[in-house]
Amino acid sequence: MELNAFPKSIEDTLRLQREYIIPRFQREYSWESEELSELFEDLLDNIHLDSNGVLQPTEYFIGSLVLVGDEDNTTDIKRYVVDGQQRLTTITILFSVIARKFKELGEDKLFEKTHSYIIGEDDDGMPYSKLINEMAKPYFQTRIQQKEIDFSATPKTQEDKRILFAYNYFDRQLKETLLIKSIRERNPSVAEYDYVTLLKLIKEQVLKCKVIYVTVKSLDDAYEIFEVLNAKGKDLEPVDMIKNTIFSVVNEQTPLDNALELWTGIKNSISVLDNCDFSSAYRHYWLSKYCLSTSKKLVSNFNKYIKKDKGTYLSFLDDLKTNMKNYVSIAHVDEKEWQQPEDLALYTSLNALNTFNVTQTRVFLLALFDVKNRNIISHKNFKKILLFLEHYHFIFTAVCSCRPSGLERRYSSYARNLRNCSSKEETAREINNLIVDMSLPDYNVFETHFLELRFCSSQEKDKKLIQYIMRKVERYYSGEELKPNSFTIEHILPESTQADYVGMVGNLLPLGAKLNEKLADKAFSDKLSGYKQSQYTTVKEFIEEFKECSIWDESSIISRTKELANLLYDNIIEG
Repeated sequence: MELNAFPKSIEDTLRLQREYIIPRFQREYSWESEELSELFEDLLDNIHLDSNGVLQPTEYFIGSLVLVGDEDNTTDIKRYVVDGQQRLTTITILFSVIARKFKELGEDKLFEKTHSYIIGEDDDGMPYSKLINEMAKPYFQTRIQQKEIDFSATPKTQEDKRILFAYNYFDRQLKETLLIKSIRERNPSVAEYDYVTLLKLIKEQVLKCKVIYVTVKSLDDAYEIFEVLNAKGKDLEPVDMIKNTIFSVVNEQTPLDNALELWTGIKNSISVLDNCDFSSAYRHYWLSKYCLSTSKKLVSNFNKYIKKDKGTYLSFLDDLKTNMKNYVSIAHVDEKEWQQPEDLALYTSLNALNTFNVTQTRVFLLALFDVKNRNIISHKNFKKILLFLEHYHFIFTAVCSCRPSGLERRYSSYARNLRNCSSKEETAREINNLIVDMSLPDYNVFETHFLELRFCSSQEKDKKLIQYIMRKVERYYSGEELKPNSFTIEHILPESTQADYVGMVGNLLPLGAKLNEKLADKAFSDKLSGYKQSQYTTVKEFIEEFKECSIWDESSIISRTKELANLLYDNIIEG
C-alpha cells in the first residue's frame, strides 16, 4: 500500500482544486451537541492576543484527513474521504453560517470569499462543490451549500436533522452578542472589535486548523484503512461495517447505485422511529432470522451466514428492506394500516406493546409478519398470539417489572422456528408451543405491584399505563375500545385529600372532561348521582356495584383495586 502523508492547513486543503467525495461506505453525518461544542470551544480557545494586543488565530491540530486519489495526477480533482468526513462536513456547515452572516451584514466580498470554500470553480470557470455528500442529498446541498439557501427545506432523515442541528448551533454561537461575550471571556483585556472583524477572525481560525493529509491510490486500500481506523473505540457501528462489506462487493455505481439506494431507503425508513435506531432494528432482524447474536458479533455472524457474493448481498438487502418496513409497522403502529373492524384488536395489541416499552417482542413479531405476508397463518392465530403477548407483557413487564432475562433468546428461537414453517398447521403448532413455554408471574406478585400503581397530578409516571388499564376495563365491560385521548381520569376520592391511596387504580374512573370538571371535589354521594350522566360502561358498573355505599375511603379503594387486579390478570385476555 502506497501512502503519502504531510501536514496541511484547512485553508490549503480547501483552496486546492479538489472535490472531496464522501464514499458510499462511509457513515452518515453523526456529530451532535458534544462534538460541535468541543470543536467551537477549541476554535475560540486558540484565538489569542499577540504582543500588540491584537487578536490572532493560531495553528490547531484537528486530526487526520485520509483520502483516496493519485496526487501525481493533476487532472483528476476527485478525492474520496476515508477518514475526516465528519470534520469536513462540520467545517462546511460552519462556513455556510459565516457566509450567510456576512451577506446579511452587506459584506458581499467576504460572503463570496467565504463561500468559495464551499463551492469552487474549475479551470473553465464552472462551479463545483468542494464536498460531495450523496448520502445527505438533496438536503445538504439545498440547505447548506448553495448560495441562496433554501430555508424551507425540511429534514427527512436523522442525518438531515443532525445537519440542521449543527447549522442552528453555529448560528446561535455566532450571534453578535454571544460571540463578543465568548471572545471577551477568554481575552478580558481585548479592545473593542466590531462584529464583522470577529466573524473574519473565526473564519481565519478555521482556515488555520491543521490536519495530517494522507492519500492512497486505491479504493480497495481505502476499505482496508477504513476498517483499521474504526477497529477500536467509539468507532464504527456493526451495521456500518456490514455496509462496508456489502459495498466492497456490490460496487457498481452506474447507471444506478442499487446497493446505495437500497441501504439509504432502509435507513430512512427507520428514521421515523423516535426511540429506536437502525443498529437496534438490524439486530432484531438478525435475531429473528439467522441466529442469537450480541451486537459485537453481528459482523462476524454476517460473514459466517451470508455468502460473499453480489447476488446474495443484493437479495439480503431486499429482504432487509422488507423486514424493516414491517419493523416500522410494529414499532410505530399506524391506525390507518388497521382499518378493518377485525383488525382493531390487532392494532390495540401492537400499540400496547409499545406503550409497555417492550422491544424484545419485535424479534418474534418480525417473523409473525413474515408468515402473515406469506399467508401461512390464520387470522385467528395471528390475533391469538398478539393478544397473548399483550396480556403477558402487561403483567410481566408493565406491572411487575420483571427482568427480561432469557426472553430475547426465547423469542429468537421461536421466530426462526416460525419462519421455517410452510403451512398454517405448522405455524399454529409453533404459536401454541410459545404460549405454553411462557410462564406468568404468580398472581400475588402481580397484585402487590398493581397496588403500588399511582396516578395523580404529582405522580404521572404511570399515566400511560393507567390509561391503558382504563381502556381495557371499559373494553371488558362494553366490548368497545376507548381511544387514548377520548377521556380523562377521574379521582373518585378527590386529589385534594392528599392521601397516598388517592392515586390507586381503584380510585379511578374514565370520564368525559366536562363531567370530570363539573364533579371535581364534590362529596361521594353527589358524585354517584353525577356519574349517571357518563356514557362509559365502566362507570355504570361502578354505580351499580356501589349504589348502596355511603362512604368511600381507603378500604373501599384498596378493595376495588384488588378487584380490578383480579379482573385484569384472569379475564382481560379473553376480550
